[in-house]
Amino acid sequence: MRVSSVLLAVVCLLLSCSFLGCGKEPAPGPMAMEPAEMERWEIALVEWRIEKNEDFMDGASTPLPETLRPGFEGLDYYFPAAEFRFRLPLVKAAHEDTVMLTKRKGDQVPYVVVGTVNFRHNDADHALTVYGPARPGPFYHFLPFSDLTNGETTYPGGRYIDLELDADGMVELDFNKSYNPLCAYNPDGFNCTQPPPENRLGFRVEAGEKLLTGATH
Repeated sequence: MRVSSVLLAVVCLLLSCSFLGCGKEPAPGPMAMEPAEMERWEIALVEWRIEKNEDFMDGASTPLPETLRPGFEGLDYYFPAAEFRFRLPLVKAAHEDTVMLTKRKGDQVPYVVVGTVNFRHNDADHALTVYGPARPGPFYHFLPFSDLTNGETTYPGGRYIDLELDADGMVELDFNKSYNPLCAYNPDGFNCTQPPPENRLGFRVEAGEKLLTGATH
């Protein structure tokens, strides 16, 4: 009798799925932050941007060409947008295949496909591929992406985000920390990797670094 009850329950569940649909769980949405945490995040973001501005002002390390150095007062950014901050599991690739990504001048460079991150924005799920270096040297998690702001308020060739994998297998995907490749400032001095087609987002990511006034692309 007990087995029959269990079977009946399973049949009812299957019938319910066939009529109502049993889709997968939606991807995680933006991080929920209390006011105090929101304030700490915004302060840390501003400090991160100030530190980068100082690097760009340092004549010994700046990627800016000579034409842009006079009068440079800082990079241009969107205001902090909490709806573009996510904490997500890194879904590791079954096989870390090596792929070739195209650079701005047409040549290609190898990267390893590390996995994907899935997030929810505007009631829709989105996925981005995360890469790592295929060549010897320090390992890092690299996420190049493009979106509908490119060529208008952001660099036409897309932007990058650096990810750090924590002990729980999670990463913080914060588009507020997205930044331009160096060829956005000095196209003659740098040849940057372009985001692949699968990392093209069909909406505007109005967060992170914007075009620098006066830069040529």
